Amino acid sequence: VTDTKQRNKHVSISINRRRWLKFKGLKRGYYSFITIVAVYGISFLLPVLINSKALVVQYEGEYYFPAILDLIPGASSYYPGTKFGQDVPGEANYRNLKKEWESGTDNWLVMPFYPYNPYEDITTEGNKMYEAPSRNHWLGTDNTGRDVFARLFYAFNISISFALILTLINYLLGITIGGAMGYFGGKFDLLTQRVIEVWSSLPMLFVIIIMSSILRPSFFLLILIYTMVNWIFLTYYMRAEFYREKAKDYVSAAISMGQRNHIIIFKHILPNSLV
Repeated sequence: VTDTKQRNKHVSISINRRRWLKFKGLKRGYYSFITIVAVYGISFLLPVLINSKALVVQYEGEYYFPAILDLIPGASSYYPGTKFGQDVPGEANYRNLKKEWESGTDNWLVMPFYPYNPYEDITTEGNKMYEAPSRNHWLGTDNTGRDVFARLFYAFNISISFALILTLINYLLGITIGGAMGYFGGKFDLLTQRVIEVWSSLPMLFVIIIMSSILRPSFFLLILIYTMVNWIFLTYYMRAEFYREKAKDYVSAAISMGQRNHIIIFKHILPNSLV
């Protein structure tokens, strides 16, 4: 056992492994990270946890799964109220159906844990503006009668997804362009710098206004707009780091051994540039 421990002390571990072990040593940050990841993963199941649509409806011998269909991209979960015997226009009100079917009928349905969605407002029967926190609405309702608790959880999913996608795209662009500028240098570096200078000198506010007037506002359009201006800083940072690392002996040794450019960039320079 002692010999095994001695050997393990001298085992070389990768730089990413060392970083991960160091992060795990920060207990508060590590467990906060685990909590956020867990809640974010659960947030993708919100259509079956927080929703005004029923999980399953049994009506006159047939079964329907409106809330579960919300989990399937492109699937329609819309059922008109008339399909289940409601004499109201528009989509079925499943909360009212549950009350109606509690006695004197063989029809039944199962609602999600929290039977409200973030989009229904005062046009939905029973919803009121500025309702105080209660048994039905845990955090009350807003100025249009929408449930605050439901909106909070759906907004969490959208916000974290937006931040992750935006960060990933910015890092991919910044690392790729900045790394290439720093590694290859020369005319490529000079030309790319001029392009970035021209791009950064554009009046971005007017560019954004023009894009918003031409294209339909959406989640991915907002990501595109933020990406247009956020990748430049990281590009200059990576360019400087690659220039600094390229001048070191380990890069010269790798080049003299005939290592290919992509191996030198991704296996040697990039890990040391992100320290």
